[in-house]
Amino acid sequence: MKNIMNNLLQNLATRIMSIIFVCLILVVGIFLVTGYYSDLKFQEECQYTKLSTITRTLAIELDGDLHEELILKNQFEKDRKGILKDSLYEAFQTDLYNAFKVNDLKTALYTLVYDSTAETFNYGVRSDEFNDFLNEYEGSPVVLREKFNTGGIIPKYMSVNGIWLSAFHPVKNNLGDVVAVLEADIDFTEFKNEVNAKYLKKSLLILAVIIIMSLFFILYARKILVSEYNNKLILAKKNKIIEAKNRDILDSFHYAQKIQAAILPSELEFEKSFVDHFIFYQPKEVVSGDFYWFERVDNEVFIAVADCTGHGVPGSILTIICANALDFVLNTKKVQNTDEILNEVRERVIEFLAKGGYEMNDGMDIALCKFNTDTLKLQYSGAYNPIYIFSENELEVAKACKQPVGRYFKSKSFEFTEYQLKQGDVFYLFTDGFSDQFGGPKNKKYKYKHFKTLLKSLKDEPLVVQNERIKLAFNEWKGDNEQVDDVCVIGLKI
Repeated sequence: MKNIMNNLLQNLATRIMSIIFVCLILVVGIFLVTGYYSDLKFQEECQYTKLSTITRTLAIELDGDLHEELILKNQFEKDRKGILKDSLYEAFQTDLYNAFKVNDLKTALYTLVYDSTAETFNYGVRSDEFNDFLNEYEGSPVVLREKFNTGGIIPKYMSVNGIWLSAFHPVKNNLGDVVAVLEADIDFTEFKNEVNAKYLKKSLLILAVIIIMSLFFILYARKILVSEYNNKLILAKKNKIIEAKNRDILDSFHYAQKIQAAILPSELEFEKSFVDHFIFYQPKEVVSGDFYWFERVDNEVFIAVADCTGHGVPGSILTIICANALDFVLNTKKVQNTDEILNEVRERVIEFLAKGGYEMNDGMDIALCKFNTDTLKLQYSGAYNPIYIFSENELEVAKACKQPVGRYFKSKSFEFTEYQLKQGDVFYLFTDGFSDQFGGPKNKKYKYKHFKTLLKSLKDEPLVVQNERIKLAFNEWKGDNEQVDDVCVIGLKI
């Protein structure tokens, strides 16, 4: 065996095959492990969704006033043995039991009542025959108190009886006050065991295949006659495979580029609302983390230029999330002030990125404007990204809030500033990709000061000429350096 391994490693062709074989095992192992944890996560999400739906639907149907009456009527009773025969209790228990049976639950549904004096939760009504009425709910999780008024899920936890998932939802009276919460639990151990069994079978099958492949590989490798010609054939074959994969990857990137381009507004929209305009949009990679956005509502025009966290594929995914959030807040929620739009978009982005249970700090920097085509008033709000306004040869900088549209440790409400523009005024929206580009004779950042000087030098030129000059200035400054970030600059003339 030792001689066989030495021969395999000394020969170029068999050495490559050995590496491929090991890599194949590693890749299969990685996919097996990631598949296992993905299945577990999927099962967990499914069960949380089921629990949340059950508790939300049933909690809305329960009569909060009657539940409050039941608790108040019996809270001072020392002997609660007869509670199971109380007509109110029986009515609630029947509702819970029906939901328990319909949803094929294994553990009882129950309500919890918060005792503000003792700062504890006590059991209310249960779907089973167990009498736990007004006994303390020991070890209640913090999230139960934090989201008492809104409902939510309790993170997966371990007990002596297994691994548990729980969800809860408030029960309200006619005044809208929360009088209790309805909680449902699922023992996740059963689902985990199913996944374990599934992947144990897969692992044994893959192990058997690997053993068989190993035997064939060793027997075949001993018969290989190594020659330069064969090496070239093998290398050519591998190169074709790599080229094909690269083409597939590039095709995927270009298709992703088409998808991203679909969310960008047409330049015709700008032409309908402004005397002149230009758009300088140059992604660092095939797809971009920068995007621009345009919507018109009657005589109000909404324009934004945004820089999402990262660039390339991760950044492009965020652009779709953020652009959809802007569309939703403006067109569905009918929010029209720029500061309120950014506040709503921030909440929507944070909520969307937290669906998987992780607190992601991703988001976007943005310059958002609302322009009235009748009054020529410009309203602006920004997250890190300012805008520049040229009016009567004077440059005014509209400063942004120093916080992103996303999770932030010092989040506060966004603010807006209004400007009265005139015919012939020009304003610019941009991301930091231009000013952050390294280049020039000393290979330093371009910086905003230099960028303002460039715009001042072009203020008397038509915007189509400005666009070409700005592109030329950027590429000359970059030279042979790599583009460090996505670039987006938009100029709009009133």
